[in-house]
Amino acid sequence: MSETPSARIVGELRRRILTGELAPGDRLPSTRQITHQWGVAMATATKVLTELRREGLVEAVPGVGTVVRRPIAAPPPPASAVAGVHDAVPAPRRRRRPGDEPLTRDRIVAAAIRIADSDGMAEVSMRKIAAELGVATMALYRYVPSKDELVELMLDRMFREMAFTPPAETIGWRAKLESVARIQWDAYRQHSWMAAELSFSRPQLIPSGMVHTEYVMAALADTGLTVVELLHAAISLLNHVRSIAIVYDEEQRNIQHTGVSADEWMKTQDGTALEVIGTGAFPMMQSAAGIPDDWFTLDSLFEFGLARYLDGLGALIASRAHPA
Repeated sequence: MSETPSARIVGELRRRILTGELAPGDRLPSTRQITHQWGVAMATATKVLTELRREGLVEAVPGVGTVVRRPIAAPPPPASAVAGVHDAVPAPRRRRRPGDEPLTRDRIVAAAIRIADSDGMAEVSMRKIAAELGVATMALYRYVPSKDELVELMLDRMFREMAFTPPAETIGWRAKLESVARIQWDAYRQHSWMAAELSFSRPQLIPSGMVHTEYVMAALADTGLTVVELLHAAISLLNHVRSIAIVYDEEQRNIQHTGVSADEWMKTQDGTALEVIGTGAFPMMQSAAGIPDDWFTLDSLFEFGLARYLDGLGALIASRAHPA
């Protein structure tokens, strides 16, 4: 029997509370926020908070909302139960905690990437990173002054670790551009948060990422294009990959929040979509309604756009070599 939406959301919030991601006193999402984040009805959201209160994990605070309940301190054991305990039983060895390791910038960045990979970039916070490393939150700021700098460091590490070197047999500008595009596409699918964090309007200074732009421009250097055209060609290619990757990241977040895949969601919309398309106002879309699901995917969009971009660039290069 499949899990109900309310049980799934209760399970997720329970996990966050028990792992310390939501600390005592932290506010839980309101019923309105739950309906928006998980795409459920208001009644379902109310049922979620009611169940968590029933389990004793949260409590309602007037004027604040629903917050994580503070644990009730256990009474101290009777003196007779502990008398002489240090003489009779050797003290256990203290387990090594994450905080016992030296705190470094690299460890902070690595922890942030692990959180982003598993839970999404929205869940990356200094407090959560500190909890993962077993240190005080304020200790992080000695190494990473701000969230913006942290994001740049995360992106820089990801680009440095990207398997960028194209195969040795990669010859010709088209093969080189195709190779770097596929390397980025693979990386975005492994770390989907990257695409949305990269800015093309106010680009971050990320040397390991600039290597990709430099490589594309160098691959086209002998084609007869101007420097302005080389820059446009490089940015257009990389932004094609990034734009598809942003959609991929959006879908990963939708799956995480709702537990419903894109195919499953589309099946729930089929009736409404067919009703609208079947009015005759959209004959071209109606002709495409019967194509198999695996014929139109993010991978097919990536491949189609990449091929057409390279075709168009090839035509521009040919026009410079053989002007009309």
